[in-house]
Amino acid sequence: MDERTVLPAWRDRGTGDDPVVVHRYRLGLETGVCVRSAGDGWWCHPERSAGGNVAAEEWAEAEEGDGAAQAFVDLLRYAELPAVPGFRVARLAPPPEATGERGVEIDLDGGVHSTVVVGERVVVTWTLRTVDAPHPCVLTLQHLAAVDFIGMPDVYGMLLWRTPSGHEVPVAIATRYLPRSRTGWAWAGELVEVAGGLRRNPVPTGTPPGGIDLTAVELPARVGRLVAKLHLALATPSELVPLPTATADTDVVRGWHAAARADVDAAVRLAVTGPAGGLEPRELPTLLAAVDGAAELAQRVDAGPATVTVQRVHRDLHIGRVLRWTGGLSVVGFDAEPHRTAASDPAVPEVPEVPAVPAAGDGGDLAPAARDLARLLASLAEVAQAAAGHPDMPPAVPASWYHKTRDQVLRAYRSALTDEGRPDLLDEQLLAMFEAQERALAALAHARGQATGDPAAIG
Repeated sequence: MDERTVLPAWRDRGTGDDPVVVHRYRLGLETGVCVRSAGDGWWCHPERSAGGNVAAEEWAEAEEGDGAAQAFVDLLRYAELPAVPGFRVARLAPPPEATGERGVEIDLDGGVHSTVVVGERVVVTWTLRTVDAPHPCVLTLQHLAAVDFIGMPDVYGMLLWRTPSGHEVPVAIATRYLPRSRTGWAWAGELVEVAGGLRRNPVPTGTPPGGIDLTAVELPARVGRLVAKLHLALATPSELVPLPTATADTDVVRGWHAAARADVDAAVRLAVTGPAGGLEPRELPTLLAAVDGAAELAQRVDAGPATVTVQRVHRDLHIGRVLRWTGGLSVVGFDAEPHRTAASDPAVPEVPEVPAVPAAGDGGDLAPAARDLARLLASLAEVAQAAAGHPDMPPAVPASWYHKTRDQVLRAYRSALTDEGRPDLLDEQLLAMFEAQERALAALAHARGQATGDPAAIG
């Protein structure tokens, strides 16, 4: 590394549209990664050399084919790397030799990331925007690799930047390329169309070699087993994470209940005069009962007979995070911004900050596995809702598909936890509460979309 291209000391933050380069990491002779500050944001971009001289080198944002992603893959293959102030390279496995770049249009995170495929063998994900806060993906990915979790793409390494407060956040992540991969939003939507007779069974991508494709029945169960194995792996101790689980006290459970109740109450106010965001008045008693079950759980925790296990979770586990490829199913998106669950209806009184259980030693938070699972199940409902908009879809099919698929996912998930002797990882009352909260949030988002005319919010 040429230390002259690295800015080891912090510079004054920029304001408005005047970003300031605070750190730069050189990937190769003519490529690098820079971190800029602008207002309250931190922006990271791969770069290429744009001329100048050694003392005052000029840089421009790298584009597809400029070699920044390939240089990062090559860098992970080096035997030794000199220390660069402000950065650390975490290598988990040697990447294969790969040459050539092509960009991939994947926008699951609102422009937070950009993706480049190198040599059809490695995927490099650049983090374009970050914040000065702990990022759980750094330790989570290393932990999953340490416990040999095979339900995600192999992680070759990460380039980590140290924020002003000392947190390590990912700037670039290199993982195995999964051939012919498709997100769950696509393949799950096809399953609804198959159920509605609008298409024949999809091409069996992800079917084990020589196996029979039982897509309509088996695929949801495979999703349930995959997610259970993910939670089991996250709950398994490693040298990096010797204490991956803990128990939540009464105040934490009551905090979850208060937040969920605020969201459901906001949805109730919308639905009392008729359907709102697809929420029917007849659903309200069930939602309220599901949420208030957590209050009863808090009483049992306080009395002693009940415990609630919390652990590392994915944090944004929806069906779009489950890729189907030629080798099966894989979970991705650990570097994503977490799904927002706070009530945002202006009429809702301000809710106290929801208590969290801190993870030992790394500044992250532990949460119930039920939170991940509820978000996944809610995303299946979103798939069904989107399919219901097809003009030729029989009206009853999407709802029927959702209920059958939800049942298959849950059966497989519970069975996998029981087989491994860890049924304690899933609390059924919390799952019911978080599902009710997700239902309320979906109704609120739909109502806001109708008010603002935003088709994305309306769904």
